[in-house]
Amino acid sequence: MRTRVKFRFAAVLMVLFVSDLPPAFGQTEKDEVIQKLIARVEALEREVSELKQGAAPVPAVATSPPASVLERAAPSETADVTPVSEKRFSFHGYADVGFLRNQDGDGSKRFALGEVDLFATARVSPRVTALMEAVLETDNQVLVSSVPLNLERLLLQYRYNDYFNVDIGSYRTAIGYYSTAYLRGSWLQTAMRRPRLFEFEDDGGFLPLHNVGVSMNGELPSGRFGLSYVVEVGSSRNYSHPSVGFDFSQNAAVNVALCARPQSIPGLEVGFSSYHDRFSPLQGYRMSRSVWTAHAVYQAHRVEFLNEAVLAKFRNPTDGFATVPGFYSQISYRTGASWRPYFRYDYVNARGRGLVGDYAPQIVPWRTAATGGVRYDLSDAIALKFELVRENDRLQTPWVQAGVQVAFTF
Repeated sequence: MRTRVKFRFAAVLMVLFVSDLPPAFGQTEKDEVIQKLIARVEALEREVSELKQGAAPVPAVATSPPASVLERAAPSETADVTPVSEKRFSFHGYADVGFLRNQDGDGSKRFALGEVDLFATARVSPRVTALMEAVLETDNQVLVSSVPLNLERLLLQYRYNDYFNVDIGSYRTAIGYYSTAYLRGSWLQTAMRRPRLFEFEDDGGFLPLHNVGVSMNGELPSGRFGLSYVVEVGSSRNYSHPSVGFDFSQNAAVNVALCARPQSIPGLEVGFSSYHDRFSPLQGYRMSRSVWTAHAVYQAHRVEFLNEAVLAKFRNPTDGFATVPGFYSQISYRTGASWRPYFRYDYVNARGRGLVGDYAPQIVPWRTAATGGVRYDLSDAIALKFELVRENDRLQTPWVQAGVQVAFTF
């Protein structure tokens, strides 16, 4: 604005100067000179304006990753798609502490310190992000010095557009919905515990929820159907064979997942996945493993309705096979601003033939688990949960556990 005023002032002076020139110029010549000077001033003003626009900082346009099966709705992750100039690093933490009482014969009562989930991202460039999720497994640890550190995920993520993205490193396998929808932090989920079908490998789960390799994901041009895909190739992490990396002859893992979020029903997601790898429950012993999942999830209008079914098959050419079908269904409804009562039912069965069939019930000893509770959000960062669980197990009589938990994020 100051530059424009200066140019106008200079133009006025020049016009006045020209108006005082000797009459030899003539009135016509003076008018022509004045018009040329005015045109020149206007041209200079346009150049200055263009230079200002070119020099102004233009915000970097961040390409938001699609809400694919791989990463969904986690507050810590959806908050990371910001321009480089505004936010390069992001860090979040999740932890919980509670009190449990078991009625499985000994009536034990104890305070329990849950896991500490640390989640961080670093923007390397407008299209590349480094992601790390590490877990301090403080639960069930007696000595502080014995607390192990579990590297949950370590990824280099390339975001090209909504239709093609690549993650390289240690990723959460896109098996079903719950596996990738929630981090390990209890604060993110409604209930105190995850569904029994989707417990992590180090907590007794039998599904391959972690892999090391390459995961490609994105949207599919499908209009109002809202289709997205995941294609993963890697090596299963929960095996005993000492080899690592892309040893496809020993522990190759391939997974394909597809889901739909129809625009006509906001909050609804349906999908399926097909996973195959080489599974080694014992040193030097391998079998083929296949896992198929299907899910239907609705989260809108205060309602949370989660449904997933799983069919896992284990096979060894000489030692038989095992089939493990299962499902869970969870429903909750938010009342008022802070209360959310919930109920969940888990079911699984393990059967087969040969040594593999005999070993399957030891991998999956539980049969059913009925969970009821209520969550109360004390604030945007702190949640209080009350829960009661009755579990039916092959290895012991049915037992009941009551618990209270305080989960928080920082």
